[in-house]
Amino acid sequence: MTIAAKSTPLAGSTGMSANAKGALWLLAGTALFTLIFASGRFAGPLLAIPQILLLRYASGFLTLLFVVKASGQSFADLRSPRPLQHFRRACFGCFGGLSAIYAAAHMPVAAASAIGLLEGVFVVALAVVMLGEVVGWRHWLAGLTCGLGALAVVLGQQSGAIAFGDVTVPAAAALLGAVLMAFEIIYVKRLTKGDTPFSMLAHVNLFSFLLMLVPAWLSWKSVGPGPILACLALGPLAILAQYCNIRGYRLADIAVAGPIGYSWILFAALLGLIAFGEVPDLGTGLGCLLILAGGYWLTKLPATSGG
Repeated sequence: MTIAAKSTPLAGSTGMSANAKGALWLLAGTALFTLIFASGRFAGPLLAIPQILLLRYASGFLTLLFVVKASGQSFADLRSPRPLQHFRRACFGCFGGLSAIYAAAHMPVAAASAIGLLEGVFVVALAVVMLGEVVGWRHWLAGLTCGLGALAVVLGQQSGAIAFGDVTVPAAAALLGAVLMAFEIIYVKRLTKGDTPFSMLAHVNLFSFLLMLVPAWLSWKSVGPGPILACLALGPLAILAQYCNIRGYRLADIAVAGPIGYSWILFAALLGLIAFGEVPDLGTGLGCLLILAGGYWLTKLPATSGG
């Protein structure tokens, strides 16, 4: 989840370029979000996923209030004239995150992340429907490439289903998560015109906390203080990840920043290998490459095109 702002080259500056600095910020943000999306896998059966999210959003909101207070700003500055749109954005982001975390908890992390990268394809489709943008055949061909990659990932995982378990439902959850987070991105694009990053973060954390109250209560599992504290730590981690993304998009050109999001699959594969001993098979590897190729192609195409 990112908030984009047009970057301005640092004329006359020395040392590392603005694009290079922005890329490093975005890589840091992507790596942090990879850990957050894998939180369900780390927790295992110990905690319910809505429980994890409830604690994360609660601590994230409190962290943001602390940052606002420490920076000398007023809490009144967090108010928005469009609370209903923030609530809709929170619904999509909250349940999209829930689906993505569920997928990563029940299938290899790299495979779940690869399917999640279809978010970029759905964003293009939604931009046509909701924002009136016109895209050409090359956009759709790039999207088809991503779709074929996702199919290869699912088929590759099904071939190893005996070892890991049936992945049909987790794969569907990953796909649903990609769709919901694509809707969230459309709302983020709308809300950035007039709302500050702090206001957006405050609304999404507060509304998401409220949305998770009932699911978390229905699925709550009693555990010791250790797991609870670990979940609470996800809130500041998510705020830090979002801060990294905001800094990155302010520094880097979109042509540079766009492809950085696809590093998610690389971080996910590395995390899956180190933390869970997951070695991608040939089908999964081919699917990931197709998704990366199609996604990178999308980022290089014009935002609007007639053909």
